[in-house]
Amino acid sequence: MRWRLRFASVRVRITVLATVIVAVALVIGSFALLGMLRGALLRAQSGSAPYRAAELSALAEHGPLPIPLPPLDTSRLTLLQVLDGNGRVVAASRQLQGVPALQQPGARSREVLHRVDGLTGGPWLAERTSATIGGQPTTVVVLTSLDDYARSADLVHTTLLIVIPALVGLVGALVWIVVGRALRPVELMRTEVANITGRKLDRRVPTPPNRDEVARLGHTLNDMLDRLQVSSEAQRRFVADASHELRTPIANIRAALEVATAHPELADWPTIAQDVLHQDARMEHLTADLLLLARADAGALTLRLRPVELSGLVTDELSRAVPDHLSLIAAAPLPEVTIAADGDQLGRVLTNLVDNALRHANHTVAVGLTVDEHWVEISVSDDGPGIAPQDRLAIFDPFVRLDDHRARSQGGAGLGLTIAHQLVQAHNGSLSVAEGGAGATFVVRLPRSPSGSS
Repeated sequence: MRWRLRFASVRVRITVLATVIVAVALVIGSFALLGMLRGALLRAQSGSAPYRAAELSALAEHGPLPIPLPPLDTSRLTLLQVLDGNGRVVAASRQLQGVPALQQPGARSREVLHRVDGLTGGPWLAERTSATIGGQPTTVVVLTSLDDYARSADLVHTTLLIVIPALVGLVGALVWIVVGRALRPVELMRTEVANITGRKLDRRVPTPPNRDEVARLGHTLNDMLDRLQVSSEAQRRFVADASHELRTPIANIRAALEVATAHPELADWPTIAQDVLHQDARMEHLTADLLLLARADAGALTLRLRPVELSGLVTDELSRAVPDHLSLIAAAPLPEVTIAADGDQLGRVLTNLVDNALRHANHTVAVGLTVDEHWVEISVSDDGPGIAPQDRLAIFDPFVRLDDHRARSQGGAGLGLTIAHQLVQAHNGSLSVAEGGAGATFVVRLPRSPSGSS
């Protein structure tokens, strides 16, 4: 098992693969080299048959060929054999006396013989050529010793047997070192990532200074860790804020009941019951909001799409009761437009935006509805202090209050805009804060239904 795990290493696999490829290439190259060497040596040794046949023809002009044929003055042992038209030996060198014909009619003009009867050593190069000797058609066979050729081939073969394994081992060692150096940053990243836990997301993996794939991997991992850290911190804040928001009504209920049970004869039980119901409704509302946000974050928020007439939805919201010092009005006449949407969730978006505007308005909250060919926009404006540009994105985060001095009972839990933002995005729309103007203006932009009409 340990061997299998070891072989599973990328370094081992690359080294083995590279070494095998180089070994196969060297072996193929060695066979090709031996083949070319043998061919070159044979070509260097061959080609003397016509010349020897001419010598024998000249010798036969002064009488019949001597038996045995005279020895040849050459650097390599060279023997001759003369065959008549029927393939019988009519003359031969002394060493070939009594040896049958070395080549029969129809044989190749040149071939290597590794064994010749009556001769030791070898191999031998046998070449034949046709000639006319003493007026008779004959075949002259020239037999040349290839002892030098054999020694050279053996030397090259022995050298390759030593050099190839050495080269393969050298290549394997070099690949092992090079791959190890190339993968060292990856191993450092792996070690660092292994030490990173949910409580140590501030740590980052080391990245090499170059711009290769390993460096890009390191930057990608660090970007991922940045996102994880931001997400983890947001989750911790969310859990802490949610716990705090839930702890407040729970503490209020417990305090009221403890005081009442300590002095039951003095307690105003109807008032206490009303307060408990109010705190319970607050917890129920907060729990429902948290559940909706959790579903939205998990991508499990489902919408029941059906045709929704927006002017009626806005008119219903404008008819709600508001404090005496405030007025809730339409910014302009409301055009009739129908889109495919979840009416309940879209009404919740509008209610949350109007609630937020009423908390910040000095005198007036105006709701507008505009339509173009592809989009519908719902605007909710107030004449309050407005929103600073640097806060226009943060206000959509959970539990964010730009006016922390206000009591929670008046300001809500800080989830209204977050929920509105999530619901609008679920409708493939956008929620943003408009630039300029007095107060704050929230704009909901939704796509038109293909069947919508204005």
